[in-house]
Amino acid sequence: MTDDSSGILLTGATGFLGAYLLRELLEKTTAPIYCLARPNKESSAEKRLLENLQFLFGTEEVSSWDKSRIVAIEGDVGKDNLGLSQQTYDFICKNVNSIFHSAAMMWHFGLTEVFEQVNVGGVERLLSLARCGIPKGINHISTLAVSGRRCDNPENRFCETDFHGNMECPNAYVQTKLEAEKVLRPAMYEGHDIKIFRPGFIMGDTGTGRFKKEITTDAQYLHLRGHILMQTAPPLYPDDYMDVTPVDYAAKAIVHLALDTSLGNGTYHTCNPAPILKSDVWEIIKDYGYRIHTIPADNYMEEVLMLDDNDVFLEGLRDVIVYLGDYEKSPAVFECAFTLAALDGSGIHCHAPTRELLHRYLDYCVDIGFLPAPGIQNPPSA
Repeated sequence: MTDDSSGILLTGATGFLGAYLLRELLEKTTAPIYCLARPNKESSAEKRLLENLQFLFGTEEVSSWDKSRIVAIEGDVGKDNLGLSQQTYDFICKNVNSIFHSAAMMWHFGLTEVFEQVNVGGVERLLSLARCGIPKGINHISTLAVSGRRCDNPENRFCETDFHGNMECPNAYVQTKLEAEKVLRPAMYEGHDIKIFRPGFIMGDTGTGRFKKEITTDAQYLHLRGHILMQTAPPLYPDDYMDVTPVDYAAKAIVHLALDTSLGNGTYHTCNPAPILKSDVWEIIKDYGYRIHTIPADNYMEEVLMLDDNDVFLEGLRDVIVYLGDYEKSPAVFECAFTLAALDGSGIHCHAPTRELLHRYLDYCVDIGFLPAPGIQNPPSA
């Protein structure tokens, strides 16, 4: 456990990965943790933070935590001074020596200027904060999606040392996460204490399968539900892989690497070292009991839009239609050699995307009513 009287500023704790980071930081440090959360007229930041923690971890576990170390602060990374009063901002400057930044606009559609204000402007504001008062390290949560559409690497490998600022990005989320890395890298090269973490597709808890409260805001889970309701798989290619990163692994790896003072500045891929073929994912989904048929990738768009137009099919199509134009083969295979080497001996290992784990995720989705139980899918067309 790290003994540190100075505090930690954590953004995104009312979200999914951020809540898991908070749990890890409580376990691995003795520092007070200041959790920045946007103001809400209906409930306080403290109330929303506690409700999120209780939802994800259960009231019994959360009640055992030393909550005197958790300080909820109303603020907004998208606003000047993080939306804080000058007094509070000055306090953070003088009493925080580490920043964990996991807050972001994560939707794959919307106004670009809003994404820029939060995802890029937020990083600029936190970098400015890090240079005030006592020195502050920044641990920034990026995404593997900043690989963009790679076309310059015949092996399609995206390594931890790779950064291509002119990458073609499929949506505003990815574009602004790429721009956020552009903001941080000059400071990193100048020697500022900065670590960039690129998780893959964050999925549920390996033990419970539990996922974020706002499950319908997640693109990956909406894809899953949409295609199950449509009874079609997305376009499948013979060498197209998918990352499945359990949230508990990502949080443990990030906090361990962030607190390891023997590591210098760098970029770490906290993804699953065992990617799975997308075709295998859909075989596992079929094995769970769902009726799924495949459509050749070459004419997927033409055929899928001519399928049955019953209400359930249309409900599924609604979940995925905004992404249909982005159905291309995944552009990269993600390497995480530096991360695995840095985790060696820590006891932190990533659960492989096995049939058992994926079925646990499906069980959770059925239990909360996000997915229909197998066998009560919409009847197949005559």
